[in-house]
Amino acid sequence: MSGTLIFVTDYGLEDGYAAQLWAAAWSASPGVRCIDGTHLVPPGDVLTAAYRCKTLARAFGPRSVICAVVDPGVGGDRVAIAVECDGVGCVAPDTGLVSYLWTEARQRRAVRLPTPPGVSPTFHGRDLFAPVAALIAAGAPLASVGEPIDSPHLLGELTPVTDGDQLRSLVVSVDHFGNCITGVRLSDLGERRVASLSWPGGKSDRVVTTYAEIDSGVGVLWNSSGHLELAAREASAAERTGVRAGTPMAVVLR
Repeated sequence: MSGTLIFVTDYGLEDGYAAQLWAAAWSASPGVRCIDGTHLVPPGDVLTAAYRCKTLARAFGPRSVICAVVDPGVGGDRVAIAVECDGVGCVAPDTGLVSYLWTEARQRRAVRLPTPPGVSPTFHGRDLFAPVAALIAAGAPLASVGEPIDSPHLLGELTPVTDGDQLRSLVVSVDHFGNCITGVRLSDLGERRVASLSWPGGKSDRVVTTYAEIDSGVGVLWNSSGHLELAAREASAAERTGVRAGTPMAVVLR
């Protein structure tokens, strides 16, 4: 595997933490091509990070490597992993960040990473994840960086649950525009169609194809990654409804 290294973190842009990942990657593998996918995942928001990893993996495709660091348990007993899913690599804490990559892949494998001596207990992103991701992006085999494991930790709540004529899910991410992206995918519907979407304190049966069709209020549509979302036209659906990442959602099907 040799390709682009993509960073996905909750580090923000103010403190220089994100730039230190680039420095660590270049130190481990000079000249590796790096891109900031995003450093604006809300602090500790593993759901959003898992979704961002999915969308970036789809965009960059095989031979890309994602360095995903949303790590509330840094320095604790969570383990560090690297996976390869349909040719896309990801190096991350084993907190569920690779859930979409793993469950939606046809070919997949995973290893557990050792923690080298001298690693800062508060900055595994710089001292562990970025260097390993850079080595894999430069062509190092997955087997050379860790010991094989059967499966990483997966977030079960990302998978919609069928309840009669409904699919129960949650909001996995709220994007910059205030669109509330659910865990419901086109592939979860089979031959059925969406009739409405409801959440605590609200409901919308305005199912549309484009944002321009929403007019006022909020509507429901499929986004460019094949996930159902609650959106508003030229406004934030999250602000209008109070919905946020983790809010339960129910999709009525017909």
